[in-house]
Amino acid sequence: MLALLFLLLAPPEAQEAYQRGTSLIAQGRAGEALPHFQRAAGLDPANAQYWKALGVTFASMELLRDSVEPFSNACKLAPELEDACYYLGRSLYATDRYREALAPLATALRVDRVKGRAETALAQCREALGEDRAAEAGFRAALGRKDGAQQQSSIGYGRFLIRQGRAQEAARLLEGAQIPESAESRYVLGLAYSQSSRILEAVAALERAVALQPGHQAAGLLLAKLRVRLTPLPQ
Repeated sequence: MLALLFLLLAPPEAQEAYQRGTSLIAQGRAGEALPHFQRAAGLDPANAQYWKALGVTFASMELLRDSVEPFSNACKLAPELEDACYYLGRSLYATDRYREALAPLATALRVDRVKGRAETALAQCREALGEDRAAEAGFRAALGRKDGAQQQSSIGYGRFLIRQGRAQEAARLLEGAQIPESAESRYVLGLAYSQSSRILEAVAALERAVALQPGHQAAGLLLAKLRVRLTPLPQ
């Protein structure tokens, strides 16, 4: 509703540029959409929705450093706008600015309806900062919410456990986090199995990950390594 309000109050020229950008995004033409969102934000710089759209476009083009400023503007202008502060936090995390990511993610945790994803992202920042106790507490709190981010929280905590050398715990957690099935959930499960010396189960999980997403490079690489380990030595 807030996003709609921003659009209704915008100047006609800004609305037109935004709608053109949105149409191009729907066609998978992010590069062409970019100048339209830049124009919309320039014409109506107080419109958080336009800044968020610009940030999303940069991020979709993997220009994560460029996405930070528009997401920051959106978060400052309207912290309650859906995804604005969360996306800022994720972009800061992705560009190794873990400490800076904490504040917008804390805002997202306060205002978002699905709180588990922001809490998971905060835990990931704490882990990156070497604050393992705080990170684990955050992952557990996110899981305890049992909201729409439950699988995301499980995958994040599972990765944490694997990095902590607790792959068997991770495998038990991730076995219960496969609905809905996704390439990422299968990959991390396969990784946990491989670190637990459950090679055949790891291969099966990784094969499924690659089937779901043929371009999943990490799954494909680990699968190839495990298949080599399973190949009998010549007599």
